[in-house]
Amino acid sequence: MQLSARLLRVLAFLLAALPSYADSAAAIGTARGGDDSPSPPCSPADRAALLGFKAGVSVDTTGILATWAGSDCCGAWEGVTCDAATGRVVGLQLEAPPPKSRHYMQGALSPSLGGLEFLESLVVRDMARIGDAIPAALSRLPRLRQLYLEGNMLSGPVPGSLGGLRSLQYLSLAGNRLDGQLPPELGAVSGLEQINVARNRFSGAVPPSYVNLSRLAYLDLGSNLFSGAVPGFLGQFRNLALLDLSNNSFSGEIPASLCTLHSLTDLSLSHNKLGGHIPPQMGTLRSLNSLAMDGNMLVGSIPASLLGLQKLWYMNLSGNGLSGPLPTGAGNALPSMVSMDLSHNRLTGDIDQLFRSLSTAASHGNRTTTPQIVLAQKLEHLDVSKNKITGALPDFARGAGLRWLDISSNAIGGQIPSSISKLSGLERLDVSRNRVRGTIPASMAEMVRLRWLDLSTNELVGRIPDNFTRLTGVRHASFRGNRLCGQIPQARPFNLFRAAAYEHNLCLCGKPLPPCRKIR
Repeated sequence: MQLSARLLRVLAFLLAALPSYADSAAAIGTARGGDDSPSPPCSPADRAALLGFKAGVSVDTTGILATWAGSDCCGAWEGVTCDAATGRVVGLQLEAPPPKSRHYMQGALSPSLGGLEFLESLVVRDMARIGDAIPAALSRLPRLRQLYLEGNMLSGPVPGSLGGLRSLQYLSLAGNRLDGQLPPELGAVSGLEQINVARNRFSGAVPPSYVNLSRLAYLDLGSNLFSGAVPGFLGQFRNLALLDLSNNSFSGEIPASLCTLHSLTDLSLSHNKLGGHIPPQMGTLRSLNSLAMDGNMLVGSIPASLLGLQKLWYMNLSGNGLSGPLPTGAGNALPSMVSMDLSHNRLTGDIDQLFRSLSTAASHGNRTTTPQIVLAQKLEHLDVSKNKITGALPDFARGAGLRWLDISSNAIGGQIPSSISKLSGLERLDVSRNRVRGTIPASMAEMVRLRWLDLSTNELVGRIPDNFTRLTGVRHASFRGNRLCGQIPQARPFNLFRAAAYEHNLCLCGKPLPPCRKIR
């Protein structure tokens, strides 16, 4: 879930906030195409530079370089864009076609690319086996605005000389094997709007010189070895829409200055060593769509102000040391929420109140009447497992959008309401390791989309309903550690699960357990 959610967040941001390099490269070509008059042949110097790159590629299964034949590189040379008025190469875009597992280039980036002095866009993406170092000669491209070297096998440090690319706006080196520290010289490229160095081996702190990159809208340092404090100066980047520092070793507290980034839509600080409290001012980030701070050492309570984030659709605060009551509000909190994960913390409070905060049902004027829960259709994933939550599940009126509900390993009591069947879209239901009592509602047989059902280690009594034979899609089920009795439903899949799924009950019988005794 985390991986797909992260991918969706990044894709959504790229589509909404930044022009893609493909579109930009196409725009460069269009701008140079002016009219239908014959275009001049490409510059011999540019052709030589391109052939130098081709010579550095020992294997090409993409078929792209096979088109690089003849004298006019501005004609049919795939991936090459020229200025129609001058014949100079202004764009080089080389991307592996699908399936990427079969298409790649093996070799190195030739320093000859530094001879393309009119180049504005350089894209060598998902070639998988383009390795060795980034040539320092690329610093000789004064007009370069876009440099995308993603998804290759580049290694070594980033040349500090790239700080001389004063026209550079978009830089992505993601998905390589680059190491060392980020070059402080990049802090001089004040026009940078995007930096993406995710999924490499960079280490050290973020250079203080990056305080000058005030135009940044996208900063992704995720999945590296960065350490030190999260720079407070990031709060000065008023255009910043995406900030991803996840999967590093950043430590210290979350700077309150980040709460002044009112253009921020995506914030990920997951899997670092951050401590302290979640700044309560974070509730002022009204544009926030995605908030991920899981896998840290955060303590204290979850600020109630987060419930006011109307656009927030993904929130993951799991795997911290958060305590205090669950955040609750008056109802219809987080109306855009799709996925909420508060698991693996020390949170307390009433599970009923959390559901009422998320309910879209209007409050009743008569306080003696308890309204049923109406969950928003958008809400698909709710995980509050492994906390210290109490109370009982409420009555549900509607919630067909919910796919995943995990309330396991808490101190939740009461009974499973028969109205849980209103959560008809559930594919995973985990109520294990609580204090739930009473019988298993036969109405749960209506939840035909269930694939995972865990009611183990509770205080349930009675039978497993015979009509559970309707739940033919269940792939995992556990009823162990209760006080159940009677015959296990003798149909697939319940009679095929391992005996461990039914152990430690009063008197369950039938396959996969011993047969029930006949009453004479």
